[in-house]
Amino acid sequence: MARKSLTREQKAEAIRKVKAGGTVSTVADAVGAGPEAIKTEKALKLRQSEATTTYGSVVTVRLSPEEVQQLDRLKDVLGTESRSDVLRTLLRSSVGMLEFPPEQAAELEAIKHELHKIGVNINQIAFAANTRKIKLAKGEMRALDDLRLSLPRLRTFLQAVVAEQRRRGVRLFKTFVETEA
Repeated sequence: MARKSLTREQKAEAIRKVKAGGTVSTVADAVGAGPEAIKTEKALKLRQSEATTTYGSVVTVRLSPEEVQQLDRLKDVLGTESRSDVLRTLLRSSVGMLEFPPEQAAELEAIKHELHKIGVNINQIAFAANTRKIKLAKGEMRALDDLRLSLPRLRTFLQAVVAEQRRRGVRLFKTFVETEA
């Protein structure tokens, strides 16, 4: 029987095999997972790549040899695959756009997905209780109300964390620019 969730290594291997042209079923067999898990990973990877890939205009930039060396050094520091990714990251950082590394972006996406599922479940329970399809004790109803009130606070907290990461990124970028100047 195939596993429902994939390990980090299995996810990486599955994405490599899909990028190499493997079908969902062959990749699922190769990594020992179900086709649904591979489809989910493939869709998640596509959403993440669409968030960081541009379909816009090509821009050409002339750089001095020293600037190219700095760009390549920064490419190594950031762990990006191309100079375009470095320039895109620098541009986004300079205007305050937050860009997470792929691993963190995947984890944030997973947290967002889980919170959404929790919210849906809470709403279903509340609907069932309000339509008298299930009976909840006063303590259970109170706990449900507390949970419904807690989720927006949790969302606000996570937004504050992301905003702080953005501020840190902008400060880090400014420090980098000042030290290189």
